Parts: sequence; structure tokens; C-alpha cells
Amino acid sequence: MKLNKLLFVGLAGFALLVSGCSSHKVDTAGTTKTHSGTAHSATTHVPSTHAVKSLATKPASNSVYFAFDSAVLDAAGSATLGAYAAWLNDHGAVSVTIEGNCDQRGSREYNLALGQERADSVKAFLTARGVSVNRIDTVSFGEERVACSGTGEACWAQNRHADIVSR
Repeated sequence: MKLNKLLFVGLAGFALLVSGCSSHKVDTAGTTKTHSGTAHSATTHVPSTHAVKSLATKPASNSVYFAFDSAVLDAAGSATLGAYAAWLNDHGAVSVTIEGNCDQRGSREYNLALGQERADSVKAFLTARGVSVNRIDTVSFGEERVACSGTGEACWAQNRHADIVSR
């Protein structure tokens, strides 16, 4: 994914360079000749001032997952949130709600508190990377919105997450 972004940025930059200077040739004396043959000093050439829009795309995943009884982000969660923070910083009009969730183990009150800790952990990560705190709301659903209703670690792991929802 990172390599694709770098390749895309490189190609876009090259395209801008070529399109902005396609009608000019610079000779070895440092003068620029236009397609009409008029000579200009290379130092007086005014570069194009085309606005470049952000190339950041919305991340494919809006969920980060947590270990049992934890609100600590792991490397995968941090990578997902890093991409989301970049996207949010490029799209200043977008506000989000972070929804904290838990698996079915534990009391309702405990899971609501842990879900809130998870949502707050994601919020702290995003704000530390420049996303305005005013654009982020948090809510805990505890164990109320399960992704997998079965039992066992494979199922429970799917329920321990925080989701970023655009509003």
C-alpha cells in the first residue's frame, strides 16, 4: 500500500512536471526557448502554480482491534489509524464518531467502560497526529453490537474493536 502511494505520487509529480514545461526547451547556455523560438533566460521562467490536491485516499478499514481486556493499540491498529489520521487531516470538513466495542465476556458496566477506553485511545492517537478534537466524538457500545455472536477466541476477537464512522 505504501509502495503504491509512493509510485502514484511519483507518477503524478512527473506528469505535472512534464505538462507544465512541455513547450519549453532549455539549452546549454541556460536560456529557455518556447515553441515559437523566443528565447528567455532560465532564471525568468515562472513555474506553473497549479494547485495540487491531496493524494491521500480513505483507508480501506475503519476498524482497529484490541487484545483481551485491553485498550492499548498494537502495530496493526497504529498503522490503520496513521492512514486514517492523514486522510482526516486532508479532509478537514469530515467529522467522525469512534465507536468502542467489547466481546461478550465481563459485566455490562465493565464492557461499557472498556469500550469507552478503546474509543478514547483511538481519539488520543488521532488528535496526537493533528486531527482536531472538535471533529471527533466517542461512544461505547460495550458488548451490545457484536460482530460475531458465537463463542471462542476467534469469535470474541472480532468483537474487540473500535470503529471510525464518518458523520
